[in-house]
Amino acid sequence: MSVPLAETYEVTAYTAGPESTGKTPGHPAYGVTASGARVREGTTAACPPELPFGTRIHIAGVGERTCLDRGGRIKGRKLDVYIADRSEALRFGRKQALVSVKLP
Repeated sequence: MSVPLAETYEVTAYTAGPESTGKTPGHPAYGVTASGARVREGTTAACPPELPFGTRIHIAGVGERTCLDRGGRIKGRKLDVYIADRSEALRFGRKQALVSVKLP
């Protein structure tokens, strides 16, 4: 078994709130990902369409995540990681990180 090749991705944090998704807590799709799963901190990543739902990724300095969501601006080597707390998400910001992709 070979080790997945790591490539540099732009990684940004997002929340379930209106600042990231446009949805408020009263919206029926609030906290629901494009795959239908609920967002979970430490688990959920929004990935480009070429990475199918269920794909496991390892982000250097962040850890393991699963592709469960999409986003209009997530194309190519871009990912979003879900962070529940808005302040923490803002502190995380946007960064370059090595990412290993493990297709399902």
